[in-house]
Amino acid sequence: MVIEKYTKALISSLNKDEQKEIFEALKKLALLSKNQKFILILKSPLLSQEEKINFVKELTNCSNQKFVNFIHILLENKRIDLLKDIFKNYYAKLAFLNNTFEGVVEGEISEDTLKALEEKLSSKFNAIIKLNLEKKDINGIKVFVDVLNVEVAIDENRIKQDIITDILKAI
Repeated sequence: MVIEKYTKALISSLNKDEQKEIFEALKKLALLSKNQKFILILKSPLLSQEEKINFVKELTNCSNQKFVNFIHILLENKRIDLLKDIFKNYYAKLAFLNNTFEGVVEGEISEDTLKALEEKLSSKFNAIIKLNLEKKDINGIKVFVDVLNVEVAIDENRIKQDIITDILKAI
């Protein structure tokens, strides 16, 4: 897969400090690439390669030569529209390299419960898992850790129904 090759080549050329710097730059570009006008600017035949690279450097505040060369190769090979996918792949590879993963918890829970969930998931996967809380008005909670393909949903109504079923079976 093309995305895999680009990502692997980029990560293999970076040290730990550069990985973080490039991560932030790619994150900005991935967000910007959701806007079709941004991609059109980078594909424009009216701008020189140098102007496009300077534009990207200005937007990302990253002048790391390896990053600049990477963007140059993407532009040269007309692969700039792969930025979002390259960022996702880069993020996943970096997470596995550092054994640190981020996830999201949807619902209404306390900070203590959030910390307990982080600890349980971290011990289960033998990794560092950080969860961000997104407060939503749902009956229960949902936990997502995309890179590990983990999705857990706890529905309050279902738990109540299961308890009622267990009580009725016991009678």
